[in-house]
Amino acid sequence: DSGQLVEPIADGRDEHFLVTAFVKARGRPPWEVGWTPDRFEAYGQLLGRMHALTQGYRVPDSAWQRPRWDDDVMLDVGQFLPASEAVAAAKLEQVVAYLRTLPQDDDSFGLTHFDAHGANLLIDEDGTITLFDFDDCCYCWFVHDIAIVLFYIVMGAEDELAFTETFLTHFLRGYRRENRLDPRWLNEIPHFLKLREIDMYAIIHRSFDVDNLDDPWCERYMRDRKRRIEHDVPYLDFDFASLAGLL
Repeated sequence: DSGQLVEPIADGRDEHFLVTAFVKARGRPPWEVGWTPDRFEAYGQLLGRMHALTQGYRVPDSAWQRPRWDDDVMLDVGQFLPASEAVAAAKLEQVVAYLRTLPQDDDSFGLTHFDAHGANLLIDEDGTITLFDFDDCCYCWFVHDIAIVLFYIVMGAEDELAFTETFLTHFLRGYRRENRLDPRWLNEIPHFLKLREIDMYAIIHRSFDVDNLDDPWCERYMRDRKRRIEHDVPYLDFDFASLAGLL
């Protein structure tokens, strides 16, 4: 009733619950409505619009500043890897160290969703995509958002490389309608895919008994994952530079 976007409610222990309300987005999950080339393009256009808007955005109050991609709160997953996963932990440190060497400017780096996969969006009957779950929103490279989208959507594809080419052809065509990204950033996609690959590997170690996985998605993901991570097998062995003309 006070018109506040967030209301604190005392929990009786000198802390508070934070309460807010949302308007339910229209539409259904993509696995119910199905993906089409037009929807791939709409997906890319949505992220392109977000990236274009953030380039001119300056937070009005520093207290509201979202974290950077390498803030401790964002990169705490390494602690969930057991001692037996020392190689994976070292690989995580290596990819993070490499990413920290990449240039940052308004054209390539800004506020990103950071987790814009299919479980965090709905598609309505008109094909409009509504993205939600901005809990991980942070400052990162725009191409990271593209890599995350690809990381999840390619899972389960019968021919991953053929699907990657088809998907990115349409996705980047839509992206370009809203934002221009230097094509050289396509070369960095494998590094961002590897970051998420190890990140997910650590999260599964945190949340499940990896020797007795009863979750089908996690069981499929973890097959041969240890070997792939330890031997630097690319998440996708795809020539991303071949798509440079789309940007």
